[in-house]
Amino acid sequence: GMGLTSFDATYPSKPLRLRPGHREVDPTSAALDSHQQQVWPWQWRPSNFALAATPRSALRVDFSAGRASHSELGVLCGALALVVAARRGARRHSHDAASLRKRRSKLRAEPLGASTEVVGARDRTTLGTLSIPRLGVGTLNWPLDKESDDPDTEAVVRASMDLGVDFFDTAEAYGFGRCERLTAHCLDKASAKGLVATKFAPVPWRSGGDDVLEACKASAGRLGVKSLDLYQIHFPDLIQPLKVFGLEQRKDEAYWDGLAQCYKEGLAKNVGVSNYGPEMLQRAFDALAARGVPLASNQFNYSLLYRRQGSQRTLDKCKELGITALAYFPLGMGLLTGKYDAEQMPSGLKGFTMKKYLRGGSDGIPEGGVTPLVAKLRLIAQRQQRTVSQVALNWIICKGAVPIPGARTEVQAVDNAGALGWRLSEEEVAELEETADGLGFEFSGGGFKLE
Repeated sequence: GMGLTSFDATYPSKPLRLRPGHREVDPTSAALDSHQQQVWPWQWRPSNFALAATPRSALRVDFSAGRASHSELGVLCGALALVVAARRGARRHSHDAASLRKRRSKLRAEPLGASTEVVGARDRTTLGTLSIPRLGVGTLNWPLDKESDDPDTEAVVRASMDLGVDFFDTAEAYGFGRCERLTAHCLDKASAKGLVATKFAPVPWRSGGDDVLEACKASAGRLGVKSLDLYQIHFPDLIQPLKVFGLEQRKDEAYWDGLAQCYKEGLAKNVGVSNYGPEMLQRAFDALAARGVPLASNQFNYSLLYRRQGSQRTLDKCKELGITALAYFPLGMGLLTGKYDAEQMPSGLKGFTMKKYLRGGSDGIPEGGVTPLVAKLRLIAQRQQRTVSQVALNWIICKGAVPIPGARTEVQAVDNAGALGWRLSEEEVAELEETADGLGFEFSGGGFKLE
């Protein structure tokens, strides 16, 4: 890690000086933006390069006594980049506690009315009987092979709870129940009582309502509670192995019976569905209402990159029925974070599958891919003094849904929480939608087709 005491550099436009506690950063500096702009908008940029490596100081660079030329600054930035690349494995631990405290303090100071509470505690909505923040935490990208003792996930939960983001969405299908146990473990480590939603998987060998009831009891046991805050059916009964032979037996009605029974027996305080389009949502709403059970929520794929293939109609239907809409994949699996572009791809298989969306020019995707939309997000982020991700998430909030982005690190959790406590203008919402519509494609991320 590098503890950069200070350095001066003369640019054609104006002198630039960085030192701990000093925030005068030139937003047009290509040398600095090349690494930092992906995570921090310039208005929030950390005040030293310790945040680009690890907090422990192994190298000290001190230019406090003089000035570095433009070329010397370039050499310095190149050297820093090499060290950072060499330490890439430790990159997610790179943001020290002092910087996170500053970012949390900023979130606590964000105005929303006259309240001075933490942002997630005052920017809330209702879901059935629950009061939830207008942004939750998805757990699909948490380690699916662990049930406890994962420091990164514990830090995510702790940071989220500190900021009032106390709503977590998991499922029995995530790691075959392990993610439910990990969620309970992390909340226990944080000495916090969060609100947890989980889901029933309607797989072919589950034949009816009794299976829903038994699965609900099992999820409650793994989460260490007597009654679930929200119990959802993960998707319609679409897995029909014999459909190819003309044999199909949908069990949705039976599952709704089981969901109603969970509610009536007090095993679930609220019940919801997931991946239901307008028609299925109306059917489930009517079926549960006939049993005296309110349908509280519907969770589905919704983002600036996925609106036209039924998602916007589904959101409109949720509003019509008074059902809370939860939006998964709100950042398009990273495409709307500003972290990736045509030159910097995700690693591994994800980079291979994302390439066409980032560069375009193949599979019917125009040249440039998502670049125009990310550029518009970045422009508005600079105007609002926010990050690209925060603008993309806030757009969903402005549309009336609750985004549930994933967070694998404490930094991501804090950044996500920064989408709360403010709103885009109507003009900015329209700008984003016009740009998104102009892309000529959408990104489903493998989400379900809405019926």
